[in-house]
Amino acid sequence: MHAFVGKLNGSFEKINKFFRVSIQLPNPSQKTIRVGTVFGTVFGLIGGFKWSTIGGLLVVLSNLGNLLSKKK
Repeated sequence: MHAFVGKLNGSFEKINKFFRVSIQLPNPSQKTIRVGTVFGTVFGLIGGFKWSTIGGLLVVLSNLGNLLSKKK
């Protein structure tokens, strides 16, 4: 998972330089990653693709809210 986050951070850095904007780099905790994985798995087993998508979107929105609320 850390390799994925590293690639994502690299992409954000390129966007920052190209558009001259500041995008906060994601740095999810292990707890956040585990909770997201559990919710995605449970929704996937219970409801199939539609509920997996809905659960995944909820996790993404939750993580985005956590990232935006953090102050450096």
